[in-house]
Amino acid sequence: MLPFVFRAKNNKEVNLPGTLRLSGRLDTGETELLDLSRQNLVAYPYRELRGSILSNGYLPHYFALFPMDLKAPEHIGVMKNIEENSSFIAEGITFLGDNTNVYFTSVDGLQTLLDFMNMHSNVRIRIIGHVNVTPETKLNDSQLVNLAKKRAEGIMEYLILHGISKHRVSVMGRGREGVKYPNPQTEAELEYNRRVEVVIMGL
Repeated sequence: MLPFVFRAKNNKEVNLPGTLRLSGRLDTGETELLDLSRQNLVAYPYRELRGSILSNGYLPHYFALFPMDLKAPEHIGVMKNIEENSSFIAEGITFLGDNTNVYFTSVDGLQTLLDFMNMHSNVRIRIIGHVNVTPETKLNDSQLVNLAKKRAEGIMEYLILHGISKHRVSVMGRGREGVKYPNPQTEAELEYNRRVEVVIMGL
């Protein structure tokens, strides 16, 4: 195992304080929640690390990396300012097929979104659900939009269940017009088609 460090910077190259949610490092499979200023990490070079970085006043930064692929034993998350109408993909929240239920592996992704909302108590968001559509898809566009909206509603319900005011969250679904890869060839393209988009509606 090798020493490894995570950092957060803004677009002016200034180091930022923040929290790190990290999975993939421990043999137990547990997720670690760490302060960026108090790291003492070692990592397997061939093991994928996934997670997110949160810093007050900035959108979440998500990562998935193998330490062996990096030139230096560190990952720098370049954070983007929170602005009205800015958006991000809430990575790690997944659905299977045409199912509206959030897959059990999505806990970390949901928790990152919850932590973001708790860190920024005045922020209002819109959760936009998306669906994967292939040439074999039998659902019409109205059904696809409804499926995507129900997925977004499931995420909203999670946030409300964990203390976020319903007045801070709205939802919508997008059908075929939101599909980037109409004939996906890789798992990454499938995941992107099923993405969860979060738009900042108010500060």
